[in-house]
Amino acid sequence: MRGARLPPLFLALLTAVVLTASGCSGPGSGSSSEKATRSTHSATASKADGGCRPAVERGSLPVWARKGYLDGPQRHMIGEKGEIAAVLFGYPYHAPAAKDRANKILWVAKDAEGAAEMGPDDRLTIAATLAGTHEVVTRSVAGGPGPSLIDMPKPGCWTFSLSWPGHSDSVDVEYLAG
Repeated sequence: MRGARLPPLFLALLTAVVLTASGCSGPGSGSSSEKATRSTHSATASKADGGCRPAVERGSLPVWARKGYLDGPQRHMIGEKGEIAAVLFGYPYHAPAAKDRANKILWVAKDAEGAAEMGPDDRLTIAATLAGTHEVVTRSVAGGPGPSLIDMPKPGCWTFSLSWPGHSDSVDVEYLAG
């Protein structure tokens, strides 16, 4: 029926069902700046309940993460400790990976001098834990922080515990059903 309006109670119930089914919490979570920049696909469960909180922003990267070629608004996340930036290309991510876009993340370490001294055998190691489970998968990026394709075996919210020579940090990344 074209032009018909749904009753407000029905809309509220439908929204609650969709958010619950997708693992998202309601509109009251997160800071106002997070709400303004967070993707509608991002989960916002608390760490205490086994969830994770992707803090996806769209805007200018911190100066240390721009590396001279990432000017202008970029979809990104900053690590919990502020040691790394994840520049998100092809977002939102899917598990399995979508056929028309890759799960590409450019990792930019805050300590650029330390990152420049890394050798080809150095790695950025990612121990990813699926929220609400004990499932952990490991990924690695040769040469340390830099360009990567990070695929996860299942959709959901993953906490990435990141480590590279002399550093560590973490970010939460959501993967939608492919």
